[in-house]
Amino acid sequence: MAPAGKTIGAALAAVMFAFSAWMFQQTGDWVAAVFAAGSLGYGLFFISQGSSK
Repeated sequence: MAPAGKTIGAALAAVMFAFSAWMFQQTGDWVAAVFAAGSLGYGLFFISQGSSK
């Protein structure tokens, strides 16, 4: 994966996680917790990808 794609993906996943965590704190809705967990998974995916050659 290109470095720019890795950075953009990780940044978007972090924003999605922050929003989902905030929404869960505000509402206690389990769907927001699931989205936060999914966003964390996406973040780990983008962080763990090696750069393309």
